Order: sequence, then C-alpha cells, then structure tokens
Amino acid sequence: MYKSIKTKDIELKEIYNLMISGISPRPIAFVGSQDLEGSDNLAPFSYFNAFGSNPPIIGFSPANSGRTGKQKDTLINIKETGEFSVSIINHQMVEQVSLSSCEYDSKIDEFIKSGFTKKESTMIKPPSVNNAPFIMECILYNILELGGKPGSGNLILGEIVCFHASVDIFDNDNRINPAKLDPISRLGYDFYSRASEGLFEVHKPRHNGIGFDQLPKKIRESNKITGNELAKLAGIEKLPSINQDYDYLNESNTDRLIETIKESLSNMEIELSWQAVLRLIKR
Repeated sequence: MYKSIKTKDIELKEIYNLMISGISPRPIAFVGSQDLEGSDNLAPFSYFNAFGSNPPIIGFSPANSGRTGKQKDTLINIKETGEFSVSIINHQMVEQVSLSSCEYDSKIDEFIKSGFTKKESTMIKPPSVNNAPFIMECILYNILELGGKPGSGNLILGEIVCFHASVDIFDNDNRINPAKLDPISRLGYDFYSRASEGLFEVHKPRHNGIGFDQLPKKIRESNKITGNELAKLAGIEKLPSINQDYDYLNESNTDRLIETIKESLSNMEIELSWQAVLRLIKR
C-alpha cells in the first residue's frame, strides 16, 4: 500500500521535506566561490552529483530562498566569475560544515566563521578547504534556472579542470578507499550518513552562530578540543556570561573542566559546556 501525495495539493515546505527525506542519502558539495571583489564564500549543497566524464561534469543546485525567492551568494558569485571549487567532506569536518550553512551576510567569510583554512587553487581563483580529502576545481559549464520562484533550483554545471586527492585515501592499488575517504551524505531533517558507520545526527544552529573567530583564543587553539566540538560552541547566537547556578564548576581542576566541556557537548548540553569554558579561560 502507498500513500500518494499530489504536489499540487501540498505546500512548498512539505514538498521540500518529502524530497530531502525520500531522495537520500545525497552527497554534499562544499562549494568555495568568490565575488568580483575577491571576497570568499563557502557553503554546503546536497543537491549534488556527477553528470559525465568526458568532459568531467559535476552539478549542484542552490535553491532560491523559499521565503523571499532571493538567490544564494554562491549562485551570484559563480554567475559573475565562472569559477568554483568543490571539497568533499568527511566526518571530522561535519559540525563545521553545518555551522557554515548559517545565512551570513554576503561579505562574511564562512571559511573564517566555520574555522576552516583555505587551500589555494591551482587553476581558478576561489580557494577550497585545506585538508579536505578530495577537491575539484571547476569552471562554469552552464546554469539552468529551474523556475525562478521561491524554492526553485538553479542547476550549476561545472567542468572539472583539476583534482586534488589526499594520498591518505588511496589503497596500495591506487584506488580510493571509501572507508578512508569517509564521506558524509545528507538525508532528511537533521539526519546524515557516514560511509563507514551509517546514520547519525547533526543539529544545525537555529540562528547565525558567532563562528570560530569569536571563540576565546584559549579554547580555539586548544589541542584537546576537536573541530567538531568547537563548531558546536561556535553555533551559539552570542557569547554567554558566567551563570552562578554553575558555580560548582569552580571546584573542578583544568582537566575536569575539559572533560565536562567534551561530555556536555556530546550530549548537546551547550549551556553547561559554555559555563565550563568560561571558567577554564579565567585560569
């Protein structure tokens, strides 16, 4: 038995949710672009795949805002410059990628906000994500605007002009090992999939996060806090202040505070983790 749903009978949001839930898992294109003034932009897109090898074509589709119909900065940049990079993400990067998807102003650099360093490209101007396991430099092949309405897609087709592949993802027979590549794919709502382990969840920030650049230096440069953990801290709307309800943390030593930060972030207890952070940076 099937539940049949005619698209003309439902709202745009329900169509969207059905598509992202049923058409899954989807690979993620982490797209680097640049405007005519040289400002960099970084954004993830899961309407993405490959469409041919000769010439090598990939495509992704930034949708217009479902609320305003406004086009995304990535689309505008590529229209202007005709170039973009695509970095494939792995599990170690996924929280930072989620943070980069916040709707920052067009002049805000998402590389900085999400804590990624830039890899200079060989044949195009836009950078890619340094340490991404697999990178493609692309020149624009075509753009198909699919409706021009709120929620409409814009299929960007690009020709790959250069690959960059980490030596760590290859087997001895010079083939890419999917477990070593460890790519992340997107499903419906907050669900993702990992090539080596299966389903897990990433909770997207409900607002524009403060970003890595606003994290206290002592935490941002700590070798005990991972990039994924820092991204959860950077997803808050504004820096908090010390809450006396958590004064019991004052009795914890440095190692215990770090343990509290990591444990609470694992359980998505963001307020507790920040209260531990605030006490740690005072030491």
